[in-house]
Amino acid sequence: MTARLPATMTICFLLFAPLQLSGSEPVRGQDVPATVVRHLFLDPAILKSNTGATLAVNSPEQREIVIRADQPWEQLMISLFLTVRDEGDKLRMWYVCRDLRNRPNLAYAESNDGINWTKPNLGIVEYEGSTENNLVGVHSLEGVVFRDPQATDSNEAYLYLTTIHGKGLVRFTSPDGLRWRQHDPVLLPFSLDTQNVTFWDERLGCYVLYLRGWTKGEQWQDRLRNVKRITVKDLTKPFVLASSGNQNASSSKGRATHLRDEVKTIFAADEQDPPNCDVYNMSTQPYPLDPRWYVAFPSFLLREKSMVDGRLEMHFAGSRDGITWHRYDRRPYAKPGLTGTENANMVFMGTGLVIRDQEIWQYGVGLHTRHGNMKARYEKTDGTIYRYVQRIDGFVSLDFPNEGGSCQTVPIRVDGNSLVFNVDTGALGQIQVGLLDEDGQPIPGFSIDDCLPLRTNALAAEVQWRGKPNLKAWHGKELQLEIRGARSKLYSFYFK
Repeated sequence: MTARLPATMTICFLLFAPLQLSGSEPVRGQDVPATVVRHLFLDPAILKSNTGATLAVNSPEQREIVIRADQPWEQLMISLFLTVRDEGDKLRMWYVCRDLRNRPNLAYAESNDGINWTKPNLGIVEYEGSTENNLVGVHSLEGVVFRDPQATDSNEAYLYLTTIHGKGLVRFTSPDGLRWRQHDPVLLPFSLDTQNVTFWDERLGCYVLYLRGWTKGEQWQDRLRNVKRITVKDLTKPFVLASSGNQNASSSKGRATHLRDEVKTIFAADEQDPPNCDVYNMSTQPYPLDPRWYVAFPSFLLREKSMVDGRLEMHFAGSRDGITWHRYDRRPYAKPGLTGTENANMVFMGTGLVIRDQEIWQYGVGLHTRHGNMKARYEKTDGTIYRYVQRIDGFVSLDFPNEGGSCQTVPIRVDGNSLVFNVDTGALGQIQVGLLDEDGQPIPGFSIDDCLPLRTNALAAEVQWRGKPNLKAWHGKELQLEIRGARSKLYSFYFK
C-alpha cells in the first residue's frame, strides 16, 4: 500500500521528456540504451487493471567488502554515510570515519574496477603530525559530494552541503573533490544531523535537497525522524525559510533548532510500520538510465531502549516526481547479517549508482554495533563498506505467481518499431503480451494469443507476434499492453 504524504513547496515545474542529466555520472551498459523512455513499475499507476500479479521489491546481491577500517583516523569506526561517483576512468568514493577521540573526517578512496579500492596519500591534511593520509579536510559527516553542472567557477566544480554544529547547513566547494573551502553564509539555521542529500535536477532546473526533519513530541524522546524536501535555484544565499516556533528543544547544548513543520514531510514511517520506527535518512537520486524516475533507499531505525538505540535496515522507494513515494511490498532492500558478522546490526546505502554492463553497483556501510552503542566501538573498531549488485531496472518487478496472472497497462505511446522486455521467467515460467487499441480491443495479429511466449532471463528480450515483423504501423500512437504470465518477473519494458 502506498503512503501518500503532503508535498513540499516547490518553485520548479516537471518536464517529462526523456533526457540524460547534464553533469550526471556516465552511463555504461551493454545493450542498455540511456536515451529510451523506460517503463518501470516504480509508479503503480502504470497498471490499469491487475489480476494475480504483484509488485515486489528485489534485494541486490551483497558482494565483497571493498573497504575496511585500517588507519589510525578510522580506528573508532567507518561511519554511516558515503558517496560514490563514476567519473569514467575511475570510481571515486568519499566516506566518513572517526578516530579514537571520536573526531570525524571525510576520507577519500578510488578504484578502477569497483572492487579493488585504494586510499591514496593525498598530502592535504595533517593528522597527528603527518600529511600521509587520505583525508580531505572536512570534519562534518552530513552531506553528499557531487559535481555541480551549474558551477561557473572551476574552483567550485564539486559541492558538499553539510551541517556545522551550532550553525546549520553550510556550503563547501572544491576544484577536484579533494581540496575544500567552506563558504558563508549559513544556508539553513537548523540542525540536520544525518546524511542530507543534494543534487542538481535537470528536469526541474533547480537544486533538490532531502533533509532530516522531526515530529513534535510531548517529550524530547517522543520525537520521530522523517524526511523533508526543499528546492532552490541558488546555493549561495540563505534559503527563505522562517522558523515556525514549534521546534523541539535540543538535548544537546549548542545545537541549532531542528526542522519540524517549516517544510512539509514527504517521507515518514506510517501505520503499517512498527511503532517507534524512524526514517533515519533517505539516499535519493534520479535514476541514471532514465532520470524521469527517482529512486531512494530510506533507512528505517526501530528504536528500542531509547531514541538512539536500535537496529537499522534499508528499504526501497520509487517516485515519478520526487515527492510522492511508493513502497510496494515493503520488503527490506538490504538488511543486517547474521549475529556476529560485520554487518550484524545496521546497514546504510550510500548515494551513487554505477552502471556496468548488465549490472547496477551500489556501495553501503555495514556495522556490527547497534545504533548509539559507542562503548562497543571503543572495544572493537566498527564499519565496513560493501559492494552490492542489482540487475538493470531490477529494483521493483511485476511478479506473476505459479498459477498465473494478468494485467493491463494504461495507454502508452509507441515510440519504436519493436517492444523489448527486461524479464526473468526461469526455466518453467513464461510471459506473453498483446496490444489493445484505444477502445481496449485486441489489435488483430498483435493479440496476446498471437504472441510467441517469452521463456528467458534477459535484459532486452524482443517480443514477437506470429507473422508480424514490427510495430512500425503503430508508431506514435498510444496503446495498452495486456500482459499474461506465470512463474515470472517483469522488471521493465521499452520500445526501440
